[in-house]
Amino acid sequence: MRSNNSAVICLSHQLDIKNNLSFDSMERLKKACDIFHKNKCKYLITTGWKYKSSLDKPLSKIMSEFAQENYEISLNQIYEESNAKDTVGEAFFVKKNFFQHFNDIKILNVVTSNWHLDRAKEIFDFIFSETNDPKIIFYSIDGDNHLHEKEMQNRSIKEFREMTKSCKRGNLDEIYSKMLKYHTMYKD
Repeated sequence: MRSNNSAVICLSHQLDIKNNLSFDSMERLKKACDIFHKNKCKYLITTGWKYKSSLDKPLSKIMSEFAQENYEISLNQIYEESNAKDTVGEAFFVKKNFFQHFNDIKILNVVTSNWHLDRAKEIFDFIFSETNDPKIIFYSIDGDNHLHEKEMQNRSIKEFREMTKSCKRGNLDEIYSKMLKYHTMYKD
């Protein structure tokens, strides 16, 4: 019986050219499932949208099915967040959608790659900053080495800071309003 009031979220990465989970996706999912079992978490959260036309289902579903088949996690213990298109969306939609229904969760374990950790921390800390929000614990895997260099060129954290500079930390209405107006992946 899982009585622990915690959940673990595996931040999605991507699929390879054959639509298989990338190295980072596989390693993140393995670590998230290990944490799920070790900490007796109530839920595993998978994320990701149907970002390629060659996909017949969203990344969150692909990751969910992989966890069910390979890590003995049942579907009723998995929450799939298919609205998330990036880290901002992962934090925003999980707080808005998952925690609206499962507000008994007091700890959210976040799993990502080492090259992505600082950006993920800043975004999640901004969005989950209200006093009633769950405690967030971050974990990282050793990601694909060539992605470290790519991350150094990534300007998305600067864009996130600019987008949210007039938002109150943790205020979902203000954050979503800015996402719809300024975020390239969520603009109306």
